[in-house]
Amino acid sequence: MKTVEISRVADIPSEIIWDEMKHFDRVLRWVPGGSESTISVKGKGVGAIRDINLITQGYVQHELIAYSDTDLSFSYKLTDGKPVGMQDYVVVAKIIPINSNKSEIRWSGKVESDKRLNEDDVAEALSVALNNMITGLIALIENQKPVFVHQPLEDWQKINK
Repeated sequence: MKTVEISRVADIPSEIIWDEMKHFDRVLRWVPGGSESTISVKGKGVGAIRDINLITQGYVQHELIAYSDTDLSFSYKLTDGKPVGMQDYVVVAKIIPINSNKSEIRWSGKVESDKRLNEDDVAEALSVALNNMITGLIALIENQKPVFVHQPLEDWQKINK
């Protein structure tokens, strides 16, 4: 299992970032191909399950396993699907206020690859995915068009069902 961490500072107040990011059903608003994908969420709060059909990667299911408005953080785990060749993963998203107008957006995760893939390659693919999520989130909040980085192993799950 590999650990990844992605972090970026944005000139956006933490409460504005958190107001968008905290919603388990809004991820398609800030990921590549989100407007052409679908999502449904069953349940509320910790234990909620989201089913996502990504145009770019296929089916993915997550379970929300931690959530804190106080800490501006949440965590979820993969419960179905193998996006970018991940067999298993858990990620934590956290907003860290720097001052009243600046925040750090941090994603960290532990990933295990499908046995057919190199774990370093899959960890790098998760890093790119998390970085693209930050890019999309900032662009959405700033009402700009995001410039995403090419996603390694993007269609791996579609090819290797």
